[in-house]
Order: sequence, then structure tokens, then C-alpha cells
Amino acid sequence: MITAREIDPYNEPLFDEWYAVLREGASADSEAAIVTSHEAMAFSLRDPTTVKTRVPVGAFDGERIVGSMLFEYRLQDNLDTVEVEIDVPPAERRRGVGTALWAWATARAEELGRTIFQTEFGAADESAPGMVFATGLGFKVEHVEDHFVVPLPYDEARLEALRKTAGELDGYRLTSWAGICPPEYLQMYADLRTAMDRDVPTGGMTHELVPWTVERLQINQDRMFKNYLALVTMAQTMDGAPAGYTLMFLPRESAEFAQQDDTLVLRDHRGHNLGTHLKLANLDQLAKHRSTQVWLHTWTSLTNAPMQKVNERFGFRPVERYYELELTAG
Repeated sequence: MITAREIDPYNEPLFDEWYAVLREGASADSEAAIVTSHEAMAFSLRDPTTVKTRVPVGAFDGERIVGSMLFEYRLQDNLDTVEVEIDVPPAERRRGVGTALWAWATARAEELGRTIFQTEFGAADESAPGMVFATGLGFKVEHVEDHFVVPLPYDEARLEALRKTAGELDGYRLTSWAGICPPEYLQMYADLRTAMDRDVPTGGMTHELVPWTVERLQINQDRMFKNYLALVTMAQTMDGAPAGYTLMFLPRESAEFAQQDDTLVLRDHRGHNLGTHLKLANLDQLAKHRSTQVWLHTWTSLTNAPMQKVNERFGFRPVERYYELELTAG
């Protein structure tokens, strides 16, 4: 009989087994899976924040873990929502493992008084096993992005061609940093992060916008810095007004991948090729700080035609789709 129960992240042998199952399940159906490193996962569970609870849950066949779940919920906002990630290795599927984990999730959500479930998948298409399982439970696809990769080190010939076609950066200045944001830019960077959250396409997903304050930004940076190196380039007008930014992450424990995260140009500053200049400057930072990473990953909404074109110019190729799904308990 398959049973599900919360695991103790401080029990190292149990946590190691749980993480190995999660990693195997999460990687099985994805050509380009991004899985949080063992060290980063352990840190997030053993040193929790005051804004989010993350619960590791295992599905057990006797004493053996056969499926893993992350059950997460925010504590100060989005109070109707929980996020679930269920990972089952192929050899353990179709025997009630995912169903047992889902039953645990619905019971805990009911105890918390939460009715909105959210999950996400990277997959070639909607026929992937995880997608079939989720939609069978009643989840609906609310947002889809293309998942792109480009090999590292970045092609120097392409980089030089992009620099030539980008032209001169007229009327703006760029500032780059690696790691923690310099104090003099904290408020501006926080405001840009809020603008990004407001601007980014999310389809029909339920999200309560939470503004980035300087305090929130500092707490987030301090936690992220333990496991990721942030590479940021910010654009300002010549009189100092914010115009945009781009952000990459280098996982400290990953030998394989880097992540191109946000890129934002504020609406009043679009049409000046600023996004290209931001990305070029941050690629220069990546060249300085990259160690053994061999792929740069990014994600772009299917509806974001301008950024899709930028990705194509920079040599990114699509490898799969990233699906965001939601279910409201009735």
C-alpha cells in the first residue's frame, strides 16, 4: 500500500533519498529539466523564510520512497493558493503514487482553508505523463511559455555581429553588478522588479501582485546569494531615471546550466534597442563569472512576440514548453 507523509529535512539519509526520487521524476520527461540542486533544496527546507512555507512530502512503499512532492504556500499574500510539485520516477508510475501524494495535498490545503492549486511542467507537449495526470485531476492550462537554450561559452562571432547591429546606445547608460545590488540602486531596482511582475504575461493564473520593497529585495538577495550568483545590468536615462534591467542566475552548485531570468524595458523607453544592449552587457558579465556551465536557459511567453524575436537573434533554440496550470477546488 502506498502512503504519503511529510519528511524531516534534517534527517539526512531520508532527505537524500527523497531528493534523489524528486530529481529522477522531474528529469524523466523533460529534455532540458531545471532541477534545484541538492544543496539549494536542503537550505530552503532547513532554513525557512517568514513569507513562505515549503513542505517536503514522500510517497512510501513500506520504507522505500517512490514519489516526492513539494507543497508550498505563502504566508503574507496569495492566501487562497498552494503550489504543488509531484515527481514520480517512471518505474513507479501507474500504481497510485501520484494519487497518494495528491490526496495528502488536498487534505492539507483543506486544513489551511486554501482552494486554489497551482503547478507547472516542462514538457514537449500536453501528452507528457505529468500533464496527463494533472489534467486528469482537473487542472487547466492557464499559461504557456517556450523554453529556450543556447550553448555556452557564448559564440563570439554571434556576439560580435550582435554588437555591430545593435548600434550605439544613445541617451542611456548601463550599470552592471554581480551578486548583491549596490545600496545606491536598491530602491530603483526594487521598483523595476515590481514593474516586471506587473508587466510579465501570466495568462489566467491567479496571482496577487506583491510590490518589491527595499526590505523584501534585501532579504531575497541575501537568501539567493547563498546558492546563486545574480548577474544584473540596469539601464538609466542620462538624468538617472530607470529604463530597464536584465537578470541572470548562476547556480553555485550546478556544473551544467545558467538561467536568463527577467528582461524588462519600461514602456516609455521601448523602440531604442535597449533590450539588446542590456543582454549584451550581461553576456559580458556571464563570460567573466561562468565556470563550467554549458547551457543558458530562458523562458518566454508564446504571446510575447518581441522577446521571441530577441531570443531568435541571440541564437536561442526552443527545446520544450513550460506549462502553468491551475485548479480551484469546488
